[in-house]
Amino acid sequence: MSHTDPEILALRALGETAGTAADAEHAEACPRCRAELARLTEVVQLARLEGPGERLQKPPPQVWDRIAAATGVTGDPGLAPVGAAGNGAAAPARRGTRSRRDSRTIWPRGRLATALAGLAAGLIIGVGSTVGVAQLTKAPATRVVAQVELHPLPTFPQFQDTTGTAVMRTAASRQLMVVTLHAPRQPGFYEVWLLARDGVSMISLGDLNADQTGTFIIPPGTDLRNYSRIDVSLQPFNGSTQHSKISVVRGSLPTAALPA
Repeated sequence: MSHTDPEILALRALGETAGTAADAEHAEACPRCRAELARLTEVVQLARLEGPGERLQKPPPQVWDRIAAATGVTGDPGLAPVGAAGNGAAAPARRGTRSRRDSRTIWPRGRLATALAGLAAGLIIGVGSTVGVAQLTKAPATRVVAQVELHPLPTFPQFQDTTGTAVMRTAASRQLMVVTLHAPRQPGFYEVWLLARDGVSMISLGDLNADQTGTFIIPPGTDLRNYSRIDVSLQPFNGSTQHSKISVVRGSLPTAALPA
């Protein structure tokens, strides 16, 4: 299956109408593209936050190297606080407005989209899944809503010694799912899903990293009264976005954690 071009997703995250109607339809229907768009949108929203700047932790050099290679930009990005004026950088414009074009470097739209995609890839993949975004931007403190023990299924005895946990958290208006898996190394990768009560419908949250952990944003509007089970699957590297039908562990959110 051909997925939406990353640059189109980056432009859409910036609020622009990019790509064709087919691109928009695929990005809405495909769990993987929808999750990627949500992650890129998260990066954009964090960049547009107003208020006092925050001192960011410096990412690994390879993150900037990847962005520079994709955009042709050179020089040290430095560690200027997000949203802070000074050091030659202008204060950010309010949402819905554009700041004056002063002495700052203005990037062409294509390069900006590529840089955004590279930055998101560096933070999400290179630094370590979506956890990287939260760590590098010092996201607001979260509150634990529920903790679920994940257990193997009798139909897959090869995973009988596998265990895991899923912790549901809230932060501002977001709901997060933090998943940790203790499983043997296998060819392929582990993917996290929300499973509906009918045992058929699923929503992909994303892939676990090499340490078999991951923090995922639950898509806004998800009906957790229906999608109340957490499933971790073993996926082959075949390009398919469908569940492999090999469930490693599974667990259910407690009733107290579900919306009324």
